[in-house]
Amino acid sequence: MADTVYELYPHPGRHHPLKNLYLDQLRTLPTDNLPFIYSNFIASLDGRIALPAKGRRSHQVPPAIANDRDWRLFQELAAQADLLITSGRYFRQSAATESQSELPLGKAREFDDLRAWRIEQGLRPQPDIAVFSASLDIPLETLDHYRGRRLFLITGRQADADKLRTLSAAGRMQVIHCGDQREVDASTLKQQLQPYGYRRVYAIAGPSVLHTLVSGQALDRLYHSTAHCLLGGKEFDTFVWGEQLQPAFAMPLRAMYLDSSSPPGCGQTLAVYGR
Repeated sequence: MADTVYELYPHPGRHHPLKNLYLDQLRTLPTDNLPFIYSNFIASLDGRIALPAKGRRSHQVPPAIANDRDWRLFQELAAQADLLITSGRYFRQSAATESQSELPLGKAREFDDLRAWRIEQGLRPQPDIAVFSASLDIPLETLDHYRGRRLFLITGRQADADKLRTLSAAGRMQVIHCGDQREVDASTLKQQLQPYGYRRVYAIAGPSVLHTLVSGQALDRLYHSTAHCLLGGKEFDTFVWGEQLQPAFAMPLRAMYLDSSSPPGCGQTLAVYGR
């Protein structure tokens, strides 16, 4: 049953095709008409999402946990998005040719069905993009690849005014201010995005952005794949980074599946958490 996963919760014992497992999970949303913000990470059993990569300055997803089946689910979540949230760090890595891939939805033939699905749903061919940044250190040339998509810059009101003018010049990026400091305060993010009509917002940035969303009570759902292996290491990223959350941010389990096929020799659990 290599093409299926085994449901552990809430209805244990059922098998489901891996393909399109996540594609139906965002059809029904809350009726408040606010953006629904979700994110996705894969980690090892000891909580590593990224480790130092040989010959690179930035950390990368370890080959031991990266796998095509989890990547398919990542793309299914992207296929449903109206808007992607990423970070300025992604564009700096892109300028250094260290980013892992272009912003989804992927253009590989294996995702032809997902691109067709978006069109059938009346969505634009690709989601728009919102960039979280306090430093505003975003290489301008890296934005050119995404000219066909609406670009937003989300930052605090104390952000550098000269850099803001440069990034917003000639319509490159539309600025949204969240918070009165330099850093983004996500507590008003949904209200700021609501006038643009975005309903499904997919956060694909790193642990600092996820911490910003959580501390601002803006995260609605977390898709978390756990590869059943231990990686160790003294330098690593986990999927939330920042000050201790007080109180803890509760995310009850909504669903869990067992994928025994990948990564080879260990398998992974696919969990869905949400408020």
